[in-house]
Amino acid sequence: MNEDDDGVLPLPSLMEAWRPPTGGKRSLRGGTLRIRSGGMGRRGTNASPPLTAAQARAKLERIVRKAPEVMVKISGKQRGARHLAEHFGYISRHGKLEIRSSEGEIITEEKRLKAIAADWDMLDQAMNAHGKDRPTSMSMVLSMPGGTTDAATIHDAVQAFARVEFEGQFSYMVALHTDTAHPHVHLTVATQGQDGTRFNPRKADLHHWRESFAHELRQRGIAAEATPRRARGHVQKRVRSSAHHLEARTAGQGRELDLNRLIEERAQEFARSQNPERRVEDVLALGRQKQIRGAYADAAAALAATGKAEDRALAEDIAGFVADMPAAVSRRLERARQIMIADRKAADLRSREKKGEAVQRPDIDPGARKPRDRER
Repeated sequence: MNEDDDGVLPLPSLMEAWRPPTGGKRSLRGGTLRIRSGGMGRRGTNASPPLTAAQARAKLERIVRKAPEVMVKISGKQRGARHLAEHFGYISRHGKLEIRSSEGEIITEEKRLKAIAADWDMLDQAMNAHGKDRPTSMSMVLSMPGGTTDAATIHDAVQAFARVEFEGQFSYMVALHTDTAHPHVHLTVATQGQDGTRFNPRKADLHHWRESFAHELRQRGIAAEATPRRARGHVQKRVRSSAHHLEARTAGQGRELDLNRLIEERAQEFARSQNPERRVEDVLALGRQKQIRGAYADAAAALAATGKAEDRALAEDIAGFVADMPAAVSRRLERARQIMIADRKAADLRSREKKGEAVQRPDIDPGARKPRDRER
C-alpha cells in the first residue's frame, strides 16, 4: 500500500476498534512509578505513535487472516530472597537450563542464582523505608501458540523485548522452556528499580507489552499480532488461572467454588425469570461489538470500491472474518439461550403429546452436562 491510498481505509474507526484497554498509570506517587501505557523503556514515549495507512493495512491483514496472537501473562510474584531463589530454581530446572540476566550473564549454577535473589531482596529492603510487605520480583510468561514459532526465535524476541522495555531501570532474568506442549519464556523482573522506582504494571501495560513482543517477532519474520480480545469479536473473558486454582483448592472442603455450577445457576435464573434484565456490562459489550463490526464492514466496503484485485481479496477476507465472529454474549447469556431453546422444545413436545401426536423425545440437552468449555 502506498501513501496515495491513505484515504481508502477508515482509519479513525479502525483505530477505535483496535483501541487497547485502559488502566495504565502515568503518575509518580509515593516513590512508585507505575508503568506508562506506552512503555517506559528506552523508547521513552508515553504512547505508541499512530499507525500510518500502510501499517494499518498490514495490521488489518494480519488480524482478518488470523495471524497468531502473542501471549504475555503475569504468572506470579515472589516475596523475599528465599521465595525468589526457589522461583529461579524452578525456571532453571535446578541448574539444567540456562538463565540469562539483564547484564548478559548466562547462569546455570544455583549458588549464583541464590546470590542474585539475595541482591534483589537487599535492594528492595534498603529502599523500603516504611517496611511494607511487598513483592521482590514479578514473573511473566511470554509465548506463541504451539507450532507457530521455533523456540530460538521466541527466546531472541523476548530478550530484545526486555532490553527495550526494562534495560537500565529494572533487573531481569530470562529462561526458555521447551519441555512443554509449546515453547515459552519465563521473564522475571525485579520490582525495585536502581533509581528508586517500583515495577507496578497495570492492564494497559500488559497490552503494550504484547504489542512490543509482537513487534519483535515481526522483526524476525514471524507474522505475530497483539490485538485486544474484543477486536477479534470475543466477548467472553478467559477464566483466570487464579480462579481455577481456587476451585481446585476448595474442592472437597464443603465450600467449593464450582465455576460450572455458578454459571448454570445464573443462566437458569435469567432464562426462567419473568422479566430478565441484562447486566450493564452485557449491554455495553453488545454496543461495543456493533461498533467494531461496523468498522470492519466500512473497511471492507472501502477496499471493494477501489476495483483493485488485492483490495477485493482483502475485503472478502474481512467479510469472512466478521461473519465468523462469535455472538457478543457472556457465558451466562449463552447458556441461558440454550436453556430457553430447550424449554421451548420441551413445551412443544408436551403440547403435541396432549394432542395425541406421536413424538420422539430427544436426548438430554448436552449443554446441561457441559455449560462451557474451560479455557486453561
